[in-house]
Formats: sequence, C-alpha cells, structure tokens
Amino acid sequence: MPIPLSNLDDRTYADLVEEAIGRIPIEAPEWTDYNPADTGIVLIELLAWLTEMVLYRLNQIPNSNQAIFLSLLGAVGDKGKPWTIPSGLSTAAQANLLQSKIQTTLAQLRQPYRAVTSADFTQLILHDWLQTKTAPREFGANAEIARVHCLPERDLDNADIDQVVEAHISLVVLPRHSQEDTTLLRHTLKRFLNQRRLITTHLHIVEPHYVNVTLSATLYLEDSANFRIVQDQAKERIQHFFARLDSHEFWDGQGYPFGNDIYLSELYQLLDGLAGVDYVEAIELTGVEGDRQKYNEQNQLIGLSIREHELVQIQIGTIQTLQRFGTTWKPNI
Repeated sequence: MPIPLSNLDDRTYADLVEEAIGRIPIEAPEWTDYNPADTGIVLIELLAWLTEMVLYRLNQIPNSNQAIFLSLLGAVGDKGKPWTIPSGLSTAAQANLLQSKIQTTLAQLRQPYRAVTSADFTQLILHDWLQTKTAPREFGANAEIARVHCLPERDLDNADIDQVVEAHISLVVLPRHSQEDTTLLRHTLKRFLNQRRLITTHLHIVEPHYVNVTLSATLYLEDSANFRIVQDQAKERIQHFFARLDSHEFWDGQGYPFGNDIYLSELYQLLDGLAGVDYVEAIELTGVEGDRQKYNEQNQLIGLSIREHELVQIQIGTIQTLQRFGTTWKPNI
C-alpha cells in the first residue's frame, strides 16, 4: 500500500497571523502597537492572506502535471517513453497509481549511481556491483569484492604512491575469493565504474601490495599452563589480528586495515592477554628493513611503517615458550 502524501495545506490565515505577531517582541522589541489599524499589522495580515493562497495551491496540482514532474525525475513508461497516467481510470484509481509511482521514483532517486567521493566508489563496488548482470554472469561467486580502499589523487598504475596526481583515483580492491589472476575482473569492474564516474576522473583498479613480515616471540608461561595449547592460541591470535578478511574479534571482523602501521606495543598487548601467559619478551619482526622501520627518540625499534595501498602478509616464525622449574626458566620442548 503506498504511503499517503503529506498534507501541504496545513497552515491557516489565523495561524500565520498569530505566529508573525508572536515574533514581534523578538525581532522588533520597540514595536508595541498591535492594533488592527497599525500599518505593520495590516502588512502582516496581507502577507498571511497571500501565503495562505500559495499553501492552498500546493495541494491543487493536477495529476497530469505531477505525471510530467515524475517523467522529468526519470520515471519511464512503456517502450522508454515518459510516464503518463493511463486513460479510463477513476479519480481514486489515478490518485493511488500516482502515489505509488511517486514512492517508486523517489526510492530510485535515493539509489546512488554517480560516484564522486571515496564513499560513493566503495558503495558502488561493495553493494551495487553484484547487482549488475555483468559481474555474476562472467565471474560467478568470484565477482564479490570483499574490501575496497580508495586513494584520491593517486595513479598506482603509472606512479608511486607518494606522488600526487590530480584528477586520478586509485581503487585497491580485494576479492572475497582468492584468484591467481584478477586482470579480467579488474577490467570489468573498471568498465562498470567508468559509466558512473565524473567525466574528468581517471580510474585505476589495482590489487593490494603485500608486505611480508615474519613475527617471532618468546612467551613466559604460568606454572599450570599447557605450553602446546598456548603456542597454538598465540599463532591463531596472530593470524586473526593480521587477517586480510574475517579477522574475528579484531578490526570489526573486516580484516587488518590498509596502510596500518605495525607497533610492537600492540603485539606485546596481543600476546600478553592470552590465558596462561605470565609475560611476553623479545618480539621480533623480520622481513622488512630500511626506512620502513620506526624508531623512538632512544633509537629503539617500535614498529614497521605500512604504506597506504599495502596489506600485511604475516608469517609466524618461532613462538618460544618457557616455564619456571624451581628458580629457573626453562624452554619447553
């Protein structure tokens, strides 16, 4: 059942006059004569009368005019022609049909089509892309894009990430299902977006760049802890934390963020919270060197720098566990 249209003719002459006179002490405190013979009151009554006539006309637009307005908004009839009200309908039937068409047209207008902002591109790829005929037919389940990272003023096809290129947008896309070659998928996705981008915008659809990092750590366990269980839980927790997709309790389950720097302090907190761990020592990150390493003022390594278009691909090295035997700590074997 269509939603009834609002009554636009809901202000009477008396309402308008009363509201205007009620504003006088606020807008013009020096105006104190509210008698009907006052020139200002006469003007208020005149404008209220004119306003009431305009409000009355808002609800008197003929059905044929409303049909024309709907056609201007994109409502289409048979064979692509502008929509019109079929002849031979009763007045009540015309009103019901018109209200239904208005609701349908407004719902269509609220659906994003043109992409301008980063949020627009993300919405189109993650939600509207699979609704098109092109994506499912050519790729099936492999057409689903799980994550998108939009980088305005970047041309990752031809320039470095640090170079600003006006009127270019790079979209880093991560498919839901792993694929050896995403060239055709990215080409088809670009064709889909080219119909919706601004004419002056140049699009680049690229895969994420992966940074391989190996993590090793030494865990000191509580006396009653089962070291094998702790090791398995530590590896699982690290994998979840750096997962590209479905990161469970981390990152709202969406996966490790694009371009998110790695900090040793976060990793210490990550492993120290495991059941059975007394404290954590000697976390090491290897595989990335040079200017990616982040140091504090005391020249101590505090983490690794990840660039905007990159994701971390974690490799788990040695997770060494030690437990107390008497007064000494001994490694578990």
